[in-house]
Amino acid sequence: MEQWTNESVVTDLARQIEQRMTHPYLTRHEIVPAVDMPLLRWMVELIDEESTEQQQLVLATYFAHQALELHDQVKDCPNGSLARQLNVLAGDFASAQFYKILARFPTDFSDRFGRTVQLVNGAKCTLALDDEISVSTWMEANFGLVKTFAELIGQTYLTSYGKQIIEQRATTLHKEQREQLSALLAHAVA
Repeated sequence: MEQWTNESVVTDLARQIEQRMTHPYLTRHEIVPAVDMPLLRWMVELIDEESTEQQQLVLATYFAHQALELHDQVKDCPNGSLARQLNVLAGDFASAQFYKILARFPTDFSDRFGRTVQLVNGAKCTLALDDEISVSTWMEANFGLVKTFAELIGQTYLTSYGKQIIEQRATTLHKEQREQLSALLAHAVA
């Protein structure tokens, strides 16, 4: 059996993501974002690379994350605009991919991811409505799905690479929040 390398798994999964998000209406309007390679690499870092089941969970988690990110972009589009409708369509399409893959797994996976999607949506609403947010709310909004994915496969999500991604994306936080996040990550075991 051929031994996979981490990057070949990442490349293969990125190709699958692009293929699944190829819908004539979406591609014609160029609404589907490029694959978030750092996020994908982070999740692949957590899995047994030869496990097809875990690779499918990476895809499901990625699509759920992408759906929520696309729906987040709706707030930046004018009401009734084509861009707004396309972001909703693309988010719904990614969400459908998530559920299509997740349907092959035990129902407790769906239950866990369902609860996480609710928590992430709640955290994202808090981010959109409040100026003063906690670091834990920011973490939930941005990385809650990765955390649940890691828990389902029996891994910790705060790897060295994961911590780097979190710190890179924390540039939108206020200085004191970034300091709190750095302290939190410094004490996390990876």
